Amino acid sequence: MKQTPDIKPTATALLVAPAAILMFGVFVLPFLFLVVLSFWSQVPGSVGIVPGFTLANYARIIGDGYYLGGLWTTLWLSGLVTLLCLVLALPLARWIVLHAKRSKGLLIGLCILPLVCGALLPTLGLVNLLSPLGFINGVLKSMGLIKTSLPLLGNIAGVSIGLVQAFLPLMILPLISTIERIPHDYEKAAMSLGATRLVVWRRVLLPLMLPGIVAGSLLVFCASLTAFVTPQILGQGKVVTFASLAYQQAAMVLDWPFASALGMVMLLFLALAGLLGALVSRGLGRRT
Repeated sequence: MKQTPDIKPTATALLVAPAAILMFGVFVLPFLFLVVLSFWSQVPGSVGIVPGFTLANYARIIGDGYYLGGLWTTLWLSGLVTLLCLVLALPLARWIVLHAKRSKGLLIGLCILPLVCGALLPTLGLVNLLSPLGFINGVLKSMGLIKTSLPLLGNIAGVSIGLVQAFLPLMILPLISTIERIPHDYEKAAMSLGATRLVVWRRVLLPLMLPGIVAGSLLVFCASLTAFVTPQILGQGKVVTFASLAYQQAAMVLDWPFASALGMVMLLFLALAGLLGALVSRGLGRRT
């Protein structure tokens, strides 16, 4: 039996070097600059930046109710979107696994399509659907169900619809992967012992789906937490999220240190969400 020759450390370093340089230049270096910049300050009334350690930017975030309100709106909106995605994705993912035989690949491809199109194109399509003169209000008016247009833009409802449409695939794909690994005999065995369908879902299926639920919830929550395009367009400036606040400070006010501090706060909550997801996953692994 032939043995593959060992790759020398020098050759390994040469193979890894291009990717390592790219990662350092594109991700690590900008992140370190963001961290340092968040502790600097801006000269009042100008765009000049004063190097030097200060916690004034973070104190401004904590002490101003406007920014705390934007953070709270972002957090509970992300939680709401995660819950809606979970409720919609559970039956859909299960139906795709159990009943979509030859069309399974096509349906999964259609689920991934919003991610391929990006955020801008689907969001602009939703503007046409949700606007006062759009398709949804037009159909409801023609059916005589409403007399005046429903306010579906410039509020939490419109932003939630857009975020659910954008990030639903992030919940469906982990659930499909988890459900495929659940033996179908478990459900039949539970029902043969007298369990109702509700009991089977609550006591058998949901515990086995928890790894996919945790993974999908973490992905959707983090994506919703940092979403900018969809809340900005569908919210029409009336729904203040933390990402939009950071954009305003960076692109309009040109206060880069404060914008960096806002970005660091978002990264902190992303890290906390990731840590919580890792702890839950580790707990589920110990149970199994």
